[in-house]
Amino acid sequence: MGESTTAVEVPLIDISGWDSGPHAQARIAARVGAAAADPGFMRVVGHGIPGQIHDGVREAIDLFFDRPPAGKLRYAPPEPDSERGYRAPAVPGAAESFHLGTQARDFPDRALPAAVYPANIWPVGLPKFQPQVMAWFDAAQRLARRLTRIFAVALDVPEGFFEPYTGHPIDVLRLEHRPPAPAGAPVAGDGCAAPVGVAGVPLAAAGTAPAEGGSAGHTEPGLLRVVWAEGAPLQFADDLGRWHDVAPWPDALVVHVGDLLARWTNDRWQAPPFRAALPPAPAGGGGQRWRAAALSHGADFDALVTTLPTCVGPDRPDYYEPVTVARHLAVRLGGRWQRLITGAYGGRDFRQG
Repeated sequence: MGESTTAVEVPLIDISGWDSGPHAQARIAARVGAAAADPGFMRVVGHGIPGQIHDGVREAIDLFFDRPPAGKLRYAPPEPDSERGYRAPAVPGAAESFHLGTQARDFPDRALPAAVYPANIWPVGLPKFQPQVMAWFDAAQRLARRLTRIFAVALDVPEGFFEPYTGHPIDVLRLEHRPPAPAGAPVAGDGCAAPVGVAGVPLAAAGTAPAEGGSAGHTEPGLLRVVWAEGAPLQFADDLGRWHDVAPWPDALVVHVGDLLARWTNDRWQAPPFRAALPPAPAGGGGQRWRAAALSHGADFDALVTTLPTCVGPDRPDYYEPVTVARHLAVRLGGRWQRLITGAYGGRDFRQG
């Protein structure tokens, strides 16, 4: 028997009036802050990403993932847990994915480690793929930066508070796809056996139970995540471990809080486990494709995170010591990221930066 899920009213927030003045900003920030505190998820409209950009990434997903397996495996990364290139489904019915992100070469004035900001892998023979994908990536990054300004006001710090910490962020875009399934096919969840999100976190890392035929949930290690998806609802878990569907809304993007932001806010804001609930195939086969584009927006690798003073008080002591983003990722994820950090920085301990 699979676990039950329920649909809850995830806040729907229009941010289009953010630049209309202080009254609009106060209203929007209050709604965003309340949603970030509970449940940690929100649906955002008025985000400024036009429909043709979503149409473009949808076409790009189909163009690439409709290739035969051998044509996609050519773009698998040299390291199996890398956040670049193609990842094949590890089990039948799972989603396949394609990753890209910020690169060291994007910041020529900084000596950023290429192992942490690796070069992207682009397929040849698809002239529209890179511009369509990059159009969505760039638009989602602009939205993420706008959201961090809204977050700052909601947290009673200056609107530009997060800008010095996100000049060269570790951002990862994950494109996901599952084709319509054949009749009677088993169904897996939102990725491979150990798919990666920002900073390479495997879905099983959070220790939450998988959906029937699906994958375990995980939290977002970075600041926030922006998701466009078609074909199946996203789900998040509450404090009691109950899973809830995020009901879709026309033109809305799903935004949720990450571990880094939860730490910055001294757990005032939540970073709930999430997953995609891919439906079983109809008895006669077919069904909808699952398509998704998800931006994991992080902070600078060398940024020092200290608890916001507005999130500490007599009834809420400071739970966390200062930590660099590098150290946060190493502790949070371990494995490959621990090796990358020590290798890129000569074994320095990033506990205090």
